[in-house]
Amino acid sequence: MFKTNNSQNRPLSIIHLKLDTAERLPCLVEQDTWLPIRLVTRWAVRYRRYHVQSSTLNRNLHSLKRLYEWAWSKADIDLDKFLLQGHMLNARQLESLAACLRISPVNPADVVSANHYNDHLSICENFLKWALDAQNRGSLDTNTIEELTHKRTQLTYLFRSLRTRHTPSRRIEPLTPPEVQAIRAAIGPQKDVAGSWQFPGRVFSRQTAMRNWLMFETALELGLRRGELLKLRLDCLPRGAQDGIKVMRFPDDPHDSRTIEPGVKTAERIVPASRNLLSALRAYMTSSSPQGRVKGKSPYLFVTRSGEPVSLIMADKIIQAIGRYSYVTPLSWHRLRHTWAENMAELLNQQPNGMDILLYLGGWTARDSVRPYIQSTVARQAQEAMRAYQENLYARAPKGGAS
Repeated sequence: MFKTNNSQNRPLSIIHLKLDTAERLPCLVEQDTWLPIRLVTRWAVRYRRYHVQSSTLNRNLHSLKRLYEWAWSKADIDLDKFLLQGHMLNARQLESLAACLRISPVNPADVVSANHYNDHLSICENFLKWALDAQNRGSLDTNTIEELTHKRTQLTYLFRSLRTRHTPSRRIEPLTPPEVQAIRAAIGPQKDVAGSWQFPGRVFSRQTAMRNWLMFETALELGLRRGELLKLRLDCLPRGAQDGIKVMRFPDDPHDSRTIEPGVKTAERIVPASRNLLSALRAYMTSSSPQGRVKGKSPYLFVTRSGEPVSLIMADKIIQAIGRYSYVTPLSWHRLRHTWAENMAELLNQQPNGMDILLYLGGWTARDSVRPYIQSTVARQAQEAMRAYQENLYARAPKGGAS
């Protein structure tokens, strides 16, 4: 009754919708018909979008895309029909699903990391538990609360048995001072005899050189995430004698013309900026074309030649080009944030409330988020203390060495 009639190849795509309210809503559809997957769309619209940002929902749909592809190609069932009838995947089926989720969708010869695999399982578990409730599916409720609780408990147990051990993320090495110097030498401006800024011509065009350099300097100095950098608007900049740049979320902003809206995952805050950075930003906003910012089309700070805000894809291309021309690789916006965080942790470690200060400046809400940066600083200080102890120990030892 739930067979797919051997229709094993039903390619799916995720499209991005922009609603009249300016909300971005990713949607899982069949490529051939562009029809949305019924239950997934219901889950996303009626439940999930109220709990996560659009960018997170997009990643969630990639997990459910793999769930439905497994159901069609491996289990040979129409998952929507199967779930609409109130059925639940059994242990053998979930084991088969787990085996598919371990395989990289890019290269079948590779496996995904344990963390990504566990993330896929968590989203599939969340969706399947949600689908057990007939009211969520839009069907008549035939289960009692006790029966629904029992089924969800059973799914919890089955998914828990499939999870693998969490592996700590590999530490991103911060930029060294010579690497920062190499990047600035590659893309930074030099003043000519007239006092005007001249940028290297071999890296970026005249229209984008100042913008791209400023994006790098702003991210490095303020420790901003990629989404926070792209979400900076003109009204975020300080006025008068103020020096604080506002990091705001601006979700579902009607002035944001990007189809995929950058997400700001951290807390809103005000971060002080140096006079040099503020002066450079002022020059970017007031300089005439082609070097300065295109005016009058978007309230966002970093814009393209046409005046539209810089997209996520373009931002990634910019940082990759900076790394390529400066010979500093790998380079990413996230590596700039790690550089800022570890440098700040070094400065704040000796202060009684240093962790709280770092927590605020970085926009984190959980103390565990800053612990890796503090630990790196503590580890370096511990090594220095140990070396000093050893040198002092052997300096007092009698001639002839230790016996």
